[in-house]
Amino acid sequence: MTMTPPTRSRLAAKVALVSTVSLGLLAGPIAMASPASAAVENSKRDNCSVTAFKPHADKGNGWKNDGKSVRVNFAFKIHCDKGTRVHFKQKMFQEKGRWEVKRIGHVDDSVWVRGTKYIINDEKVSAHRGDKVVKVFHTVKIQFKDNGKWSSWSTDFDKSPTARIRVDNGHW
Repeated sequence: MTMTPPTRSRLAAKVALVSTVSLGLLAGPIAMASPASAAVENSKRDNCSVTAFKPHADKGNGWKNDGKSVRVNFAFKIHCDKGTRVHFKQKMFQEKGRWEVKRIGHVDDSVWVRGTKYIINDEKVSAHRGDKVVKVFHTVKIQFKDNGKWSSWSTDFDKSPTARIRVDNGHW
């Protein structure tokens, strides 16, 4: 078996490939660092976010348990860097069967937020066809004022994890 030395064109192609890969590895951290520098430039702007928590059964508040329904707390938090007016739209859902999802409630309101604000809304959820367990979740989207202008509704949105809640005693 004889070995032939690489030709000039093969050597040039290998060098070009190595330099391209090296450039890509070098440019990756630079590209990832650019959003942080953009946030520093816009430090005068307000920034708000929303986090939807997993729903849970309400314990008390004088509510009578009938074994067919349960009151569920749908909680979320809004955090804003500066004090601002935040408008939120919350929708609560119940999974009925394998493919059916039914909206069981909604809240459309606004609050003043400086730092972090926790909001809890309750909905009465009924079992479907004698089931002992209900599956529920909720979504929240926000819009906030920044320098006198309202942000777009697509600014921040969150969906909670689905909760499985027993109807007979509210525990799972």
